[in-house]
Amino acid sequence: MNMEQERSVVLKLSVHNDAVLSVQGPHCPGSETLDIRRFGDEDSIVRPAITDMHFPEVIFPTRRVGRVAGVEKVRELVVEHHRLIWHSPLQPIFGNNEKHFWKAVELTADFHAEVCGGPKLYTERRGRPHLRERHFPFTIREKDRELWLDLYVQALRNVAFPLEVAEEYWRWVESLSIRMINRRTTFAEPVRVPYSQIAAQLA
Repeated sequence: MNMEQERSVVLKLSVHNDAVLSVQGPHCPGSETLDIRRFGDEDSIVRPAITDMHFPEVIFPTRRVGRVAGVEKVRELVVEHHRLIWHSPLQPIFGNNEKHFWKAVELTADFHAEVCGGPKLYTERRGRPHLRERHFPFTIREKDRELWLDLYVQALRNVAFPLEVAEEYWRWVESLSIRMINRRTTFAEPVRVPYSQIAAQLA
């Protein structure tokens, strides 16, 4: 057996949306098997791949949200949500620099307003959002996301967000929030929170 054969160890990991380098080169997302060849083995050991979690489809809101609610109401909602975050157990995720925090909130408000049909302020300042990558510096667990959503419900209620478009807006932020999780603490899929579960709290 030559050196190349002795070093023949191939490990393919399925990690949704992230390229993983192996001895074969970049991993192609979507692999369905775990293929391991150990020293001296003639055959592979093939097992099901381990996928961290499945991301649901993210359905962006239509411009109707901006027309009905008003772009300023969308911005007000984002600011109120982050005000609640700053006074919650989530605050340490964002550090202690409150001035820096509120500058980031302004950008977030730009993004949400643009998505809902407002001016392209975010795109002009920052380009493509790349939200998952931008959240990598912060440790975000499943429980953090659940509290983040709880605070969103409170913010929707506090600013009297129009119920005619609340479901469309919620469907977007709820599904998008799953992609922000970057520290897994359980093998269970993230808890889904359909609009029907929060509607009574907003009425």
